[in-house]
Amino acid sequence: MTPKAIETFSTFGVGVLCAVLGIIALAIFFTALNWLTSSGAKPETMAVRGVLRKDTWVAVHMQGGETFERVRFIGFTNTESIKTHLPYDLNGMVILEDLEGRRSLVRAKAIRMIVISPPTEGVGGKAA
Repeated sequence: MTPKAIETFSTFGVGVLCAVLGIIALAIFFTALNWLTSSGAKPETMAVRGVLRKDTWVAVHMQGGETFERVRFIGFTNTESIKTHLPYDLNGMVILEDLEGRRSLVRAKAIRMIVISPPTEGVGGKAA
């Protein structure tokens, strides 16, 4: 091989090596970023000071006439952040939990009215 051919191949090889190292660095960066952002994907909690806390039992009236009696708000889904793996269609869903621990996701836009039960003594709002 001539010195000119060796110089051409070595220059080309350095360019390929830089491109491969750049791709590896970006792959490691985005893998680390994904690991950091997906480690804490939990529903966001919801509290209105003095009115609606996690332990407040309410009746939720929906636009279709359905009512969820004696439920509490757990949180809501927010797919706008990177942390969730939920489809976009589940954005804006409110998570409700009843006395038996069953959870329901309802569309926040479909809630017509929330009736807050007066506080009573005992566990779960039941009279002792």
